Amino acid sequence: MTVFENFPLSDIIYYGIGGKARFVLRVQNKKDLLEALEFIRTKKIKKVLTVGFGSNLLVSDSFFNGAVLWFCRAEFPQIKFLENGLVKVFAGENLDDVIQFSFQHNLIGLEWAGGLPGTIGGGIRGNVGAFGGEIKNSIEKVEVFDIITNEIKVLDNKDLKFSYRNSYVKENKNLIVVNAFFKLSKANEKELAQAKKIYFSHIDYRKKNHPLDYPSCGSVFKNITDKENVERILNVWPDIKEQTEDKWHGKVAMGYVINRLGFSGKTYGGAQVAEKHANYILNKNNATFNDVETLIQEIKDKFNKTFGFYPEVEVEIIS
Repeated sequence: MTVFENFPLSDIIYYGIGGKARFVLRVQNKKDLLEALEFIRTKKIKKVLTVGFGSNLLVSDSFFNGAVLWFCRAEFPQIKFLENGLVKVFAGENLDDVIQFSFQHNLIGLEWAGGLPGTIGGGIRGNVGAFGGEIKNSIEKVEVFDIITNEIKVLDNKDLKFSYRNSYVKENKNLIVVNAFFKLSKANEKELAQAKKIYFSHIDYRKKNHPLDYPSCGSVFKNITDKENVERILNVWPDIKEQTEDKWHGKVAMGYVINRLGFSGKTYGGAQVAEKHANYILNKNNATFNDVETLIQEIKDKFNKTFGFYPEVEVEIIS
C-alpha cells in the first residue's frame, strides 16, 4: 500500500475532475487492501471512497476529508486460471486485461466489452454492459470486504442482485469488491476467432461513434427501459415507435433523446454535451464539477417538462 496526502483526485479520476483528498491509498492486491483498511481504522477516518479508473464518477471539486481507496493493477497481473473455465481476478485489474487473458486461454464470454474502460471492481459494482452483454452473465461469485463487520464474505451471482447498471454491492456502501470469479466458456478455434472479431468490431464502433477525444464519464443517463416510461415517450414522439422496437430492442436511447431535445453541442463553462453522442458530457476545457452538473440538471429539467418524468442518472455523483 502507498499513502498519498492532499492528493488531487482529478489526477486519477477518468473525467479529470475532482478536488484534493486528505488521503489516497493505492491498493494493488488483497494485502494492500487489508493494510489500507487498518490505516483507516487507526486514523479513525469516517469518510471512505473506493475508485478504480473512476470512469463512471463525477467527483466534487471540494476537499474530500477522508480516504480514497484507489484500486490499481500491479506490475504483475493478478489474474489466475483455476479450472473448468473459472478465472479469479483481483478487483483492481483492468477489464480489458481479463479479456486478453481469456483469449490466451481459449476462453470466451467477455468479448462484448471490447473498448470499455474500467476495473473489475467498478464493473461488478455497476454491472457494466454494452451491446447486449453485461458482466453479470459471466460472474460466478465475488469476494467482498464488509467494512462494518470487518470480515470477508463470498457472494454468489444471485446474492449480488444484479440489475441494469446496478448491484447489491453498489446499493451497500460498506461492501468493497476484493476478487471476482468469472465463469467463461472454453472455445474451439472457430469460436475464438468469432469472439475476437466481435471484440475488435466493438472497439471500432466506439472509435467511430463515441467521443473519445476528451475525458468523459461515458453515458451520463441510463437508457429508458421501463415499459411504462417508454410508452410515455412514445405518446409524445410516436414517430420513434419503430426505431424503439427494431433498433433499441424495446428501450429508448438517451443519446437520441438528448440530441432531439436540442442539447447536442451545448456548452457550460468547460463542459460540452458531445455532438457525436449526446449522452456524453465532455471535459473539453478544464471543466469543473459545477459545469457538468449544470448541464445534467438542464437536461433533466427539459426532459421532465417534455415527458412528465425525470431520466435516471447513470454517472455516480460524489458531492
